[in-house]
Amino acid sequence: MFNRFVSAYPLDPGTPSPPENIAPLRQVPGLAELVTMAAGCSFGDGLLRVFTDDEARRAQALANLMWPDWAPRTRPFAGDWTGRQYALDLHRGALLLLLDPGAAQIYELDGTIPELLDEFMTDDPDTFLAHHLFTAWRDRHPEPLPTGTCVGFRQPLFLGGAEDVENLEVIDEQVYWDLHGQLWAKVRDLPDGTSISGVDIS
Repeated sequence: MFNRFVSAYPLDPGTPSPPENIAPLRQVPGLAELVTMAAGCSFGDGLLRVFTDDEARRAQALANLMWPDWAPRTRPFAGDWTGRQYALDLHRGALLLLLDPGAAQIYELDGTIPELLDEFMTDDPDTFLAHHLFTAWRDRHPEPLPTGTCVGFRQPLFLGGAEDVENLEVIDEQVYWDLHGQLWAKVRDLPDGTSISGVDIS
């Protein structure tokens, strides 16, 4: 399991920190195997990080603030370098969600964890890992990302920000989600095409 993904994006140095009792995780295909291999570690030079229990709870809190209506159905288990979260969709069994604060979008994925890594991420890394941006970013910033940070969009995509390297910056992940959550709360009910001259974040 995960052979194709690990071949493309090797596990970065580190010691995994899975929960002591992984038996409940076996109800979800691939979850126990993934956290045993990589909880608290990343793949592909920081491309994807698998959450520890504490990190998953923190990610859950961030997602709940931005999308409170989705709180009963999301359980994050991993995050990518741009701050996006991958989560179990509790309303659809073992299927998944992609939570994207930069685009203010939740995407329902018709696949399981093994399919996500060994098929979706391996065959289409630009869509599922923003790998094209990652490569361009790493060319300019080869240093590792500090724990708890992500490379987020200065101007959110949902406010017209460009999906390019010039619009990226290293930022604390919680700050990134908080800021985007506040911005999204102010504009999400506006009609399409509304001109926005400024948004005040308190």
